[in-house]
Amino acid sequence: MGTSSLTPKENFARAIRCPDAEINLAAASLYAASNEFPELDVVAYQGRIAQFGARVKSRLSTHHTTYDFVGAMHEVMFDEVGFVGDSKNYFDPNNSHLNEVVDLLKGNPVALSILYIEVARVAGVAVDGISLRKHFVVAVGSGDDRIYVDPFHQGGLLSRRECITIILGKERVKNGDFDDLERKLLIPSKKRAMLRRLLSNLKVSHEKHKQYELALAASERIQLLDPTNLRNLSELAHLQTKVGNFGDAVDSLTQFLERAPAGSNTEQAESALRKLKALTVRGPDHSDADFPG
Repeated sequence: MGTSSLTPKENFARAIRCPDAEINLAAASLYAASNEFPELDVVAYQGRIAQFGARVKSRLSTHHTTYDFVGAMHEVMFDEVGFVGDSKNYFDPNNSHLNEVVDLLKGNPVALSILYIEVARVAGVAVDGISLRKHFVVAVGSGDDRIYVDPFHQGGLLSRRECITIILGKERVKNGDFDDLERKLLIPSKKRAMLRRLLSNLKVSHEKHKQYELALAASERIQLLDPTNLRNLSELAHLQTKVGNFGDAVDSLTQFLERAPAGSNTEQAESALRKLKALTVRGPDHSDADFPG
């Protein structure tokens, strides 16, 4: 079945237990999804992604250009297979599950970008993920040949000016030095950052559907990716409280306070921790603890 006797969380932890550059984005994304799809065959889905990559590679000559590659990707992924961004049901949790993206041919920006990157890797081409304000795209090539592609909008091309405008807004880029802004703003995302973005979207989607147990599972995986993330520790405690795991919430808030920078305002966290400790003594009840943002 492509999975081991490990739990979904343990499989995900194993998939990211290596230097960032060595993380297999497809495998890690699929193991993240396996929490909600326990029968998910990770190896089989990797094989399907590899088939897309093989189709792209078969259309490339030995000395292909960046534009040749982008054209081949567009033909296979968007014209023939038909991947699209799901703008109608953007917060459907399935848009963050790579297996469902492959099955349903739709997803959110980061999931489709991860798929694009992994198909490209099989085709032998390195592609970068680029985080924009409330959006995510990919970049192919370097220097004057660098091309920005938007997988969410069926592989549409973006200029660097358009990408920078998404981040800064029109007024702030009127007279900008675009070479300098590109170096500073259009920075390739680390793989852990892409996975964190994917799981953050999943967490938000589940919270919008009041699926707090599933949101908590996503938050736990974010914590595995970034154990020092104070914001996620606070959100983790909030979700643990939502599902009645008061003891775990106490531990998470305690860690939050221990790691908070000296001089930071921790009054809200301290108040929430006192209320949670009282709940663990009184027994299960609804919590009115407020958590730091």
